Amino acid sequence: MIVRLAAYMLVLIVGGTLLSGCSSEIERPSLEDMAFIGVIGFDYINEKDVKVSVSTPVPSRSKEKTQVYSTVATVMSEAMLKMSTKAERTMSLSQLRVILFNEEYARKVGIRKVVLDLYRNPSVGENAFVAIVKGNTEDLIRASYQNKPELNTYLNDLLRPRVETAFSSFTSIQDSVYMMTNEVSDMNLPYLVKEDDDIQITKVALFKDDKMIGSVSQREGALIQALLGRKRVPRMSFEFQEQSGKGSKTEQVVLDFVWSKSKVRSNGSLDHPMISMKLELRGMLVGYTGSKDLKSNKQLTQLKKQLESEIKKETQKLVQRLQKEGVDPASLEESLRQKYHGKWTRPIAMELYQKAGFNVTINMEVVGYGTIK
Repeated sequence: MIVRLAAYMLVLIVGGTLLSGCSSEIERPSLEDMAFIGVIGFDYINEKDVKVSVSTPVPSRSKEKTQVYSTVATVMSEAMLKMSTKAERTMSLSQLRVILFNEEYARKVGIRKVVLDLYRNPSVGENAFVAIVKGNTEDLIRASYQNKPELNTYLNDLLRPRVETAFSSFTSIQDSVYMMTNEVSDMNLPYLVKEDDDIQITKVALFKDDKMIGSVSQREGALIQALLGRKRVPRMSFEFQEQSGKGSKTEQVVLDFVWSKSKVRSNGSLDHPMISMKLELRGMLVGYTGSKDLKSNKQLTQLKKQLESEIKKETQKLVQRLQKEGVDPASLEESLRQKYHGKWTRPIAMELYQKAGFNVTINMEVVGYGTIK
């Protein structure tokens, strides 16, 4: 009995020694040994393969640095495996902040598969931003940006919601999944262009299902955001032809919108649907070149009417164009769904949307004009 006990203890001691000897091989890496991917980009190769590029910040006491890795793969897991063999540190998606697609990939393949793969990955957070890039994402990720923060920080800050760039939906990966699966609207994403040492959000990419079909300007994007109910929309400039005894000259108005409210309703008709949109806007005049005396209530009211008329005309033209293209980034179909009886589907929504009429009402209030005379 004593011999058996001694043998058992000897096995435990030897086993413990062997395990302790192997522990250094299987222990988790420290933070210094991790390569946290901050930006990931997808470029079109063909219908099957995609080029994946990632950016990882490198800890440094002097200046922030970035390492970039690229590979061609068919699925996300394969791309991660290939890039992991190139890196001297362990790659992780737990700090992913920005997901980029080049325009060709978004148009030809669509972003659904990649977005859903990343969304289902438990290490990827819900708030990673999604955007479209003109040209290749690899070129944008590998480029050097003078007097800018490290790329991961730069892009993350650029895509965060701000009033100045509120003409675009700043879409997280969670928002993208919702937009691709809901039954009343289409997705829109920021469109990035690299210009010299800067990256600029130049316009808004429009999607049908998960494929990019076109774009709208910053101004049109601002009107879409107003229809969606955004409280603050970006500053806008307006020009009118002012008639006088000496001929006509351009009257320019710059408005800083401080508040907006949208109300979209439909008449509930299946045969002749009508969508009514009412936009209430409050703006501060921050720039004016013209002959009107803005201290005169009569002339200020006249200017207000001009602004209402112009915004109405632009909004009406925009929604009619979107209707013709069969895309609804402003979620106007929601007003149709609210009065529909029966099972609602996207084909029903699009059928009603494409034969609907539009009635736009603008209520503009100028709340001040600063130091403008």
